[in-house]
Formats: sequence, structure tokens, C-alpha cells
Amino acid sequence: SVGEPKDIMLDVLDDCVDYLPKEKPRYLMGVGTVDYLFEGVERGVDMFDCVLPTRTGRMGTAFSHEGRMNLRNAKYKEDFTPLDPQCTCPVCTQYTRAYLRHLVMQKEMLGGILLSIHNLHFLIDLMAKAREAVLAGEYEAFYQDWMNSPAANDY
Repeated sequence: SVGEPKDIMLDVLDDCVDYLPKEKPRYLMGVGTVDYLFEGVERGVDMFDCVLPTRTGRMGTAFSHEGRMNLRNAKYKEDFTPLDPQCTCPVCTQYTRAYLRHLVMQKEMLGGILLSIHNLHFLIDLMAKAREAVLAGEYEAFYQDWMNSPAANDY
């Protein structure tokens, strides 16, 4: 998936997935948004890669359980809470939104690096939970829980 509209990507994926061996890993390139990841998992895709988590991190955007956060926004200037209180990554456990915003606004390389680390952790953790749900036969409930979360409309 590299550039075509979502509906076309899903149609092609639906057509191809039955021809791929079920006992081997299935890889979908260029997919990095949560909705696309969920759609891929639902169709049996095992692996994804995309520049989105690092590119958006370098631009000052963080993924979170609250939705996407643009750290350039002034509302984070004096926000001394963790980036995502539900996240256990080193960024969320050690740095505040205000500090990360400061780094982004000053164009400090460290800001983009830290947000990239967080974004990758966020997606890896989300997909680990999706894998657990698939293995437990509870993927649909997991998916519906996410779709009913505050962040769902922001991805």
C-alpha cells in the first residue's frame, strides 16, 4: 500500500490474501495509521512497516490514546503531564508534554527522536495487544473497544 486510496488497497488485499500461505507471515508495506493496521490484521496480515510514526514524530506529532497530539500547539506549553499517561515507553515515563513541546519549538533534534521513539512504541504496543486478542479469539471485541475510544476518530 503506497499511495492508493484506502478502499482500493482493501479491495486488492481482500483479493490477494486468500492466495497467500496461511502458515507463513504476511507483510503489508506502507501501512502506518491505526485504522489501516486494524484493517490489515482483520485480513490476516502479520507485519507492517511505514515511515509515518517517525516522520510525524520529526514534525512534532505524537500518537496517543487521546488521539494525535500536535506538540506545536500552545496548549502544551505549560502541560507538565506525561505525553500519554497510558503509555509505558521511556519518553512517557521521563518527559512532560511541555518539555517535548519546548524541544519541538526550538527545533532540537532530540524532540523528533523522542517523539519517534514514542510513536513506534505506541504502535508496537497496540499491535502486540491486537495479536493477543487474535490468539485469544477476541479480536472483534478488541477492535470495537478501540473504535469506541476517544482516539479512534483521530487516526
